[in-house]
Amino acid sequence: MHKPIPPNPADVKEPQDAALRQEEFGDLSQAADQFDAARDYYARALGQSAATAVIAAGVSQRYDVIFTSGEDIGIPLAAQLKARGIRTAHAMIGHTLAPAKKRLFFQLGIASHIDRVLCYSTNEERNMLYRLRLPAQKVRRIYFHADDRFFRPSPRPPEQDLVCSAGQLLRDYDSLIRATEGLGIRVHIAAGSPWIAEEPRPSRALPGYVDWRRYDRCELRELYMRAAVAVVPIVQNEYQTGISTILEMMAMGKCVIATRTRGQTDSIEDGVTGIYVPPGDPATLRAALQRVLARPDEAARMGRAARTFVEQKANLDLFVDRIARILREACSARGGGARSRVE
Repeated sequence: MHKPIPPNPADVKEPQDAALRQEEFGDLSQAADQFDAARDYYARALGQSAATAVIAAGVSQRYDVIFTSGEDIGIPLAAQLKARGIRTAHAMIGHTLAPAKKRLFFQLGIASHIDRVLCYSTNEERNMLYRLRLPAQKVRRIYFHADDRFFRPSPRPPEQDLVCSAGQLLRDYDSLIRATEGLGIRVHIAAGSPWIAEEPRPSRALPGYVDWRRYDRCELRELYMRAAVAVVPIVQNEYQTGISTILEMMAMGKCVIATRTRGQTDSIEDGVTGIYVPPGDPATLRAALQRVLARPDEAARMGRAARTFVEQKANLDLFVDRIARILREACSARGGGARSRVE
């Protein structure tokens, strides 16, 4: 049996410029469907992210700049661009570049084909500048975002005995449960993530005051709305874990208590827009909870300040504007300028 010939990425039809208008995103989705056959072929051998990088490299010379939303695609794409001698501008979000297997690619020189690297935390910024030794002009730290139209404060008063928590990656729910034992409150945990298929399980039998389940987007907003206080407990790590959840809660006008890890340092101004507690410290978390539950006016003050922070620095529109500006920077850095479109 003959092996099937892989589809040629260069044969993928490019959408016309008119299709780039906002009102015609349906045409873009049809054009994107044409990539599927090639991507599926390569994915069987390389995995989805590397396959996407191969496809992108194959059509890269049609564009001024390529934007990759994470290093899982950005690193193999940079390697492909370098190997093929392609000079298309490339901007990449780097979520966590500290692991040795990622650093190895930078030691091999792929940074020559990444014109801007974006990050969300000072810890990752320091890693890029001082460990990977990326030029300062390539590194941009920006705020992540919450959809402040969807996640917005409610005039309905919160339930003063309800504490909420949410998320899955690197969560320390054991510390949260230990911290709340005997407080006479309810704890509702929205365990899960849209980015993780594996079903999260508690590490031990849950006490009766803890509710643990998956929530859809609207249910999650309702939970935030009802809660008096929101908690994001995280195990120690280098990554800005919990940023989406924290900003969503802040956009709802909630007082958020979060773990200050090496990676999670930039979301909250301690005592102003929320409270940071040390990792793996149920006693300090318990004290913080008791304080804000006993002082609802203080919790409300921090919640209002949190909402203002999101509106002024971390909303979705600002995020998109920053990305667009950085993509144009990447074009200029490559020498191509920002011509007909940024895609």
